Amino acid sequence: MDDYQAVRELLPVPPLSPDVERTGRERLAAAFAKERVRPSRRTARWSTLAVSLMGVAAATAIVIASTAPPRTPAVVGSVVQADGKRFLLVAAASVAAMPDEGGWWGRTEINGWQFHEPGGRYVLRESESVETWLPADPEGVTWYRHTPRGITPATPQDAAAWRADGSPASWMYDKPSEKGHSGVVRAEADEPRTWSSEDWDFRIVTAGKPLTKMSALPDTPEGLKALFNADDRTTIDTAARLLVFAPVTSETRAAAYRLLASTPGVAAVGPVTDVLGRAGQAVEYESGEFAPPNHKGATKTRLVIDPLSGRPLSIETRSATNGMLLTYTAIQDSRWADDNPLKEAK
Repeated sequence: MDDYQAVRELLPVPPLSPDVERTGRERLAAAFAKERVRPSRRTARWSTLAVSLMGVAAATAIVIASTAPPRTPAVVGSVVQADGKRFLLVAAASVAAMPDEGGWWGRTEINGWQFHEPGGRYVLRESESVETWLPADPEGVTWYRHTPRGITPATPQDAAAWRADGSPASWMYDKPSEKGHSGVVRAEADEPRTWSSEDWDFRIVTAGKPLTKMSALPDTPEGLKALFNADDRTTIDTAARLLVFAPVTSETRAAAYRLLASTPGVAAVGPVTDVLGRAGQAVEYESGEFAPPNHKGATKTRLVIDPLSGRPLSIETRSATNGMLLTYTAIQDSRWADDNPLKEAK
């Protein structure tokens, strides 16, 4: 089956008025007409209207305009897809409809690390905000704004234990913490810093190859798998990094979702709430790529996405033993734009 079946089976089906249903049928017919023409890659992207960001009501009208067939495993290429990961196909169809043109690709992420206070009585969370603007022009420079956000107790339970400890504003580590802290560690935040650099290429190094054009990556799961040329675990790690960190085309992002959906070792978690409190769907896989330097034991990586928009929400590293959150990157915003706001803020 195709991505549209995945959309039908994931989304609830509310009752529709005749006008809404008629509009959905008309837009679906128009989408298929454009798909048959396919004049170019750019134009073809907009033919995937069934999951475009045109509003939930219109999208739902298109999704249920035809009768859903009986539930059978979805097929991605030649790979039968397990039901639990169908939302990856929904995300693929959603993100393929997003525009990916502009002079700059901007993103704001929150990075965080969790570790125990020296006595092990509660968990602390250190975080930072990083805003990045990468130029579409390979000769341009990348702009950054880094804002340390300080250290706070990780959960309400940890906050209660911190208050019972006298609400300290610093901690002394005689031996390195899980993150690698040693000596005096202070809780306060720091001032933001803005700068530019010519190191743009490192952001899209994939499979050992620096790519200076976003369009240089394949836009099919088979093409990405051939480019990565790696075992399943490395393929999963690389596809997830591409989704979260790289300024690639919408079609390449869609291909990465489909590749994750069809690669063994990716397990569905189901509905979750990410570290910023946003609802999403998640998959997990075994990986030590983002593990803290002093963490002992196996780790799993959790990728949280919003299937309806196709946007990745966060990538989290957790202990494989007890599920404790160790590190994370949460994407607050990512988009293409004509201007870079940091150029005037330095």
